[in-house]
Amino acid sequence: MAHSLLPDDGAVAEHTLGPERDTQNKSPVRIQTPPSSLARLSRLQLVSSEPITVLHLVGGLEFRGGAASVVEKLALAGVPGVNHCIWMHSDFKPSTGELLFITQGRARNMNTGLWHDLLAVPQDFGPIFRWARGRHRLVLHAHSRAGIIAASLVRWLARKPLVIHLHFLARRPWLYRGLRRLLNAEIIYNSRKTCLHYGDNPVTARILMPPINWPDNPPALRHGSARFVAAGNFVRDKHLHLLVTAFRRLRAEGAKEELLIFGRSATPLDPICQREIIKASGEDTAIQLKDWTPDWTEQLREDDVFVHLGQPESFGIVILEAFASGCKLLVLPSTFLDELPEPICSQGIYRLERLEVEHLREKMKEAIGTIDSNRNSWEGRRAASGLFSIKNSVPWLHQLYEALTH
Repeated sequence: MAHSLLPDDGAVAEHTLGPERDTQNKSPVRIQTPPSSLARLSRLQLVSSEPITVLHLVGGLEFRGGAASVVEKLALAGVPGVNHCIWMHSDFKPSTGELLFITQGRARNMNTGLWHDLLAVPQDFGPIFRWARGRHRLVLHAHSRAGIIAASLVRWLARKPLVIHLHFLARRPWLYRGLRRLLNAEIIYNSRKTCLHYGDNPVTARILMPPINWPDNPPALRHGSARFVAAGNFVRDKHLHLLVTAFRRLRAEGAKEELLIFGRSATPLDPICQREIIKASGEDTAIQLKDWTPDWTEQLREDDVFVHLGQPESFGIVILEAFASGCKLLVLPSTFLDELPEPICSQGIYRLERLEVEHLREKMKEAIGTIDSNRNSWEGRRAASGLFSIKNSVPWLHQLYEALTH
């Protein structure tokens, strides 16, 4: 049987849908949501028997990284009466059957710079507009820069409600504030830091910190020589080349540590950067460059030191995943970790004062030379897991989508 989300030409990736939810007999509950510019509708007005379709605009050939992880969690969160689908390029091959992908996009190169994203907009706008214009109770939920611009055009021409989900720190935040006012769009931020960057009030704004599946147990001990671990796209603003250089200096001093980096790709976002990192690693057998995999944390060990040098960084979901494992962290200042209470915001966490090779080398030596109880770190950090649970956001997401499509 054809699903209602399928376009007539059937250009949708293979997917598996769970059992349909009975939204007609759901009793609305009184919930608290962040203040909004939406009209304050009564509970009965906010409930409709017709399902809502939320189209998450990601695009391109690569479904990985922090934004993709958030989209996946949103799609699987079980928001009542909502069907989620994800916009990707026509050649995209999904690795899971749990998510519904609409594979009609034309823009291949996205999220690698402003120029590429601007070129992507006219390529994807037409297909998105044609797919969206005839659909009732549709919400455009845009996550990428190109997706936000294309969805804004669709919002303007087809009058479809728009949610702008900001996962990044734009150099021109006033542009996004202008889009919000011009199009009467709703905004979701991924952190307090991002909210402040765009000039909004964290007390009243909608903030959805990236959710993760918190591990039930800490990872096993690795024993042997210490190991540094990093994870992320091989792009320049992750500064992995600095990590490799600092590590090789440690090795030149006689250190026995190892370095493991997840992020290599057959279709890299920045091929030149990836080649440079591979070349910088040389023939050193103590450096392993592995392909990116969503379950990279399964290879973390309790006595690893996770290093993250992304800057600018609106959140850094890989930091959160490593934080949840209980291992030591070496990070830059001004991350979400600063907003957590003591002692979990400092125990087993080392902060760089500046992004410079020699300072990084010194901090790496400090991290492996300090004896911490990582198991105590894991137990303490687990207390913060509720802050990063999608379940706590389902009620206000449900009310938001209902209000937008009423």
